[in-house]
Amino acid sequence: MDKKLLIESGGVLRKPAAFKEEEGGRAKWSAPVWKLGEMNLNGRIYSLPLAEKLVEESPITLAYDGHDVDYMTGEEYGIAKAVCKNPRIEDGQLWVDIEFVDSEYEALLVTLMEKGIEIGVSSVGYGEQDPMSGIIIPESYELVRFLDFVVCPAGEVYLKMGERTRKEHRRRSAETVVKTDADKAMAGRRSKVARDLAKFFIRRDKE
Repeated sequence: MDKKLLIESGGVLRKPAAFKEEEGGRAKWSAPVWKLGEMNLNGRIYSLPLAEKLVEESPITLAYDGHDVDYMTGEEYGIAKAVCKNPRIEDGQLWVDIEFVDSEYEALLVTLMEKGIEIGVSSVGYGEQDPMSGIIIPESYELVRFLDFVVCPAGEVYLKMGERTRKEHRRRSAETVVKTDADKAMAGRRSKVARDLAKFFIRRDKE
């Protein structure tokens, strides 16, 4: 079985009602990466054993503004917006801490949130999926980035800034996930990537 690129939109950035300045005047951010043991809108299940594997390995990854930006610009470090680290399991979810390295981008997110805009987050990795259960096989998974900031979340988990607050959202179990929803979401992402890559190669040929 070949490993596939797995892109999972995790949730939406939300500014808490009470904002606390921490760590030398900078806000402390954290985010849930996956809801463990629940089928997401892409029809995949990330298990507790996989989360425990990442917690034990404790990798540190970059975070980009969108999944496709490195393909479009050819940059990797120059487009980094944040660093994600300290994975842990809380309330049935895999969480990470986020340290922004681009202060202007951090301020932009805060401003957008204050104006009511929801900021999505989404993980990137390679792995194999059990075709019967939908579970991502822990031994096969290779993390690329804990999260990027995206427009369309699919995993229904929520990132917090500053003081942790909890807002309950409608849970969607494996039984209630409609396969066509996942197909439409994936088709939309693939179409966007194809359009962006086509524009990139056309522009490069003209240079």
